[in-house]
Amino acid sequence: MMNKSQVDIWRQGIESRLEELTVNGAKQNGELSHIKESVDEIKSMVKEQNGRVRKLEQQTSAIKAIGSSLAIVFSALIGWMFENKG
Repeated sequence: MMNKSQVDIWRQGIESRLEELTVNGAKQNGELSHIKESVDEIKSMVKEQNGRVRKLEQQTSAIKAIGSSLAIVFSALIGWMFENKG
């Protein structure tokens, strides 16, 4: 069995460890909230970039469609011109 001074030392050790764990827990909670804020900001930026990429892809598709149509029209026109010459 422990005497009073040993019990007091043991209690102080336990209290010190509990205080340390409380401080560490608070630090981790602060770090987690910072990480969550950063992740939310990154999500927002990715959504914005996806919107820009989508718009650029649509514009590229429109340009390709117009170019293809013009190529067909000019090919037909050149074919018609050579057909009439011969």
